[in-house]
Amino acid sequence: MTSSRNRTGLFAAFASLGVTAAFIPAVLPSAERMLSAELSAAVPALFAGLLVGVLLSGPLLVRRPARVTLILGSALQAVALVAAAWAGDPALFIAAAALAGLGFGLVEAAGSVAAKAAATGSATGLLSALMGTVAVCAALTPLAVAAGAAAMPVLSILAVVPLGTIALLAGGHEPSASASDAPARREVRALLPLLPFAIALPLYVGVETVLSGWSAVIPARALTLDPAAAALGTSAFWALMAVGRFGAAGLRRRAVSPSAILAVGTIGAACLMTAAGLLVNDAPAGALVALAASVVLLAPSYGLILGLALDRLDAARSAAVTGTLVACGAVGGTFVPSLVLLIGRDPASSTTLIVSAALCAVVPVLVLIAARARQRTSTTN
Repeated sequence: MTSSRNRTGLFAAFASLGVTAAFIPAVLPSAERMLSAELSAAVPALFAGLLVGVLLSGPLLVRRPARVTLILGSALQAVALVAAAWAGDPALFIAAAALAGLGFGLVEAAGSVAAKAAATGSATGLLSALMGTVAVCAALTPLAVAAGAAAMPVLSILAVVPLGTIALLAGGHEPSASASDAPARREVRALLPLLPFAIALPLYVGVETVLSGWSAVIPARALTLDPAAAALGTSAFWALMAVGRFGAAGLRRRAVSPSAILAVGTIGAACLMTAAGLLVNDAPAGALVALAASVVLLAPSYGLILGLALDRLDAARSAAVTGTLVACGAVGGTFVPSLVLLIGRDPASSTTLIVSAALCAVVPVLVLIAARARQRTSTTN
């Protein structure tokens, strides 16, 4: 497989992540109407599958090339999209959501390892562009769902995206990890510098999940919008994410430090979310503008945090620990919104937004700790 085809396949794999991330939430109202059932459990099922996928990715990536895991995860996503579109009962739909999450987790972890191998120099620039691709596809998917919601089986056409990934990656060749890599994977003390990133990832993913998971609910409650109009908030969220992620990729090409992009973005986003929390009751339109700006600033954070962590590892260690790092993020996506909702009670409440801002503000502190620890290590060596 040529380098060009490998890179195209990598972008196709991340495009499939965007489709999967947006499809299940976007199709829920139509599926509930068609099946005359409550399907809210599909969202936690999606996250549960994601967590299982990233945990399984570790052993797979150690023993097999990343391409194999990418193909497996893409196949699971394709099957899940078709199954969800054709589901005839609630249990099948929820099972399809879990299967979609499983495939998502495998592709996300394997894609991050592949990006580390494909990047020239730091992985942060390529990961920012790949995460931008996720955002673009996630922004477009709800529009496709809205157009085909009246005939849900038609939506199975979205499976063409992960199937295209398989077509691009099939037949390629890539060296797998060798037995000599095993000692490196067992150097636990060498992985301790990654601890700040392992804490920063769930905090960031949790805050992003608050904004994305309630991207329709917040404007609906703040402005008393019709549910159909409020649903466009999900597309708006992912469009803003695309702007932020591709903007960060452009800054990386101009040699702007990933730590600087991350620090400025997360600090700025925390300030804007705090402002949104203070404005949401008296000036809800202004609060939504502040939230929109915070999404743009937050958007590159995941790729930058993960890329900075992987830049501290060689290829063998990257394969061994990427699944663990991504799993940390998945845990945050599950538990942080629950904690925020427990404290704030309402997704659109002032408390919810201010607590999310406080969690976001911890991220640059952790990155600074990691940067100083690396400087001390370099000085010592």
